[in-house]
Amino acid sequence: MKLNHILYFSLALIMSCQNTNKDIITSNHLTNKDVLIPELFLPDIVTNLKDQEFGLTLSPDCKTILFTRRIGDEKQKVYETRFANNIWSTPVITSFSTDRDESPQFSKDGNTVYFGSARPIPNRPNKGNFDMNVWQTQWVDGKWTTPIPLPEIINKVQVENEEWPSSNVSHFVTANDTTFYTGTMNRNDKGLDIYETSIVNGEFSNFKKLPKTINKEDKWEYAPVISADGQYLFFQVYNREDGFGGDDIFISKKDKNNQWLPSVNLGKLINTNMNECPAAISSDGKYFFFSRDYKKNPEEYDGISSLYFVETRALNLDNLFK
Repeated sequence: MKLNHILYFSLALIMSCQNTNKDIITSNHLTNKDVLIPELFLPDIVTNLKDQEFGLTLSPDCKTILFTRRIGDEKQKVYETRFANNIWSTPVITSFSTDRDESPQFSKDGNTVYFGSARPIPNRPNKGNFDMNVWQTQWVDGKWTTPIPLPEIINKVQVENEEWPSSNVSHFVTANDTTFYTGTMNRNDKGLDIYETSIVNGEFSNFKKLPKTINKEDKWEYAPVISADGQYLFFQVYNREDGFGGDDIFISKKDKNNQWLPSVNLGKLINTNMNECPAAISSDGKYFFFSRDYKKNPEEYDGISSLYFVETRALNLDNLFK
């Protein structure tokens, strides 16, 4: 009898360990080497150096990648590649990307994707010059559902004579499926700022502008990315005094009182005199993804945007706030 108890306990322990290992999320399949200096991400799959590529997101298991690609003068679309049998599939335009679409972001649970789109919202015509809004789709029974727009409290359709970037939202990110971050310019404001909204009783709250430790009155802050633990916020800023030229990536960290510390430049490992924009962090926190322009003439604004990645440990994040 005693032996049976021992055997039963051993079997239960083995099964427990197997179940635990099955639930471990890892991004080790993304590369088989250390990446301590930024490299092009999945060359010839995600990054091809001839098309514009930006706005990337990874599923929680890091085996589905959605990213934005614009070919020539065509409208940008969201592409999809999946990892199976130790290889990545050839990227294809996702079934939900049917207009000018960009900047997909997975929810924390991986069941929903939020993305920016210029497609018209039913019964709410855009009367301005260019309008992007946030839509969502879900992965159900092996396919993406028909996208629906987020409610009016999030999507402010432009009124007559309103111009971009006023009332535009595109990036919409979350670390916990409760609090979300985006960059937008409210009507009559001077520039883009980072805002947060939370789901309360099943509905989104009004946008709340993040503090001056992040938003500077005379600068444009946008394209936020939140770390999986919700402690670090990366965002793009144009032409800040402590930048290196063009758009740079800045970062803020929550202090022990859950308040955002003054933002700092992410550093020369990432930022150059080209334009850089944050894209994503893998769910295990191991890799940081961003886009960077390549320009033959650095004085020109538009270049070829490509996606890069680097191990997060190379960023020395904690040392930035000492």
